[in-house]
Amino acid sequence: MTAMIREVTADDLGLLHSLVLDMAASEEATDQISTDEAELGRALFGPAPVAWAHLAIDDKTGDVVGYTLWALVYSTWRGTAIHVDDIYIREDAVGTGVDTALLSTVAAVCAERGYRHMQWWGRPTNDPVDAYYRSIGAEIPSVLGEDIAIYRLTGAPLADLARQA
Repeated sequence: MTAMIREVTADDLGLLHSLVLDMAASEEATDQISTDEAELGRALFGPAPVAWAHLAIDDKTGDVVGYTLWALVYSTWRGTAIHVDDIYIREDAVGTGVDTALLSTVAAVCAERGYRHMQWWGRPTNDPVDAYYRSIGAEIPSVLGEDIAIYRLTGAPLADLARQA
């Protein structure tokens, strides 16, 4: 399968949100979705966008077979970079190169804009996916030989800490 990759437009919001829900369902995590189509629209197309997205469209059928959603991050050590929040390929398109097409599109944005790196979260225990990421040169960053853990503050702990400001 070959896929055309294009930027998401405002007309795609319903489709993109349904793909986000499909991804959550595939990871048995629909209970973790707290955003809706309107919030997604503000993030992508509001006065100060904080995220960008691309769709993968099957060249033969015209069907959307995947997407990626990303945002900018800044590191005082490494400079501006892209954080890929979602990369999702519909099950019937897995193994067809759509993942590479999406990631290479985001990598091209990164290179064109002079960003230093791109990053994403993944499960190193998912052997096929980990092997693919490593085959394209991805690494798991470490500091002094220790893998870096991603910490998240949300809900009551976030509110508790905010009250200390």
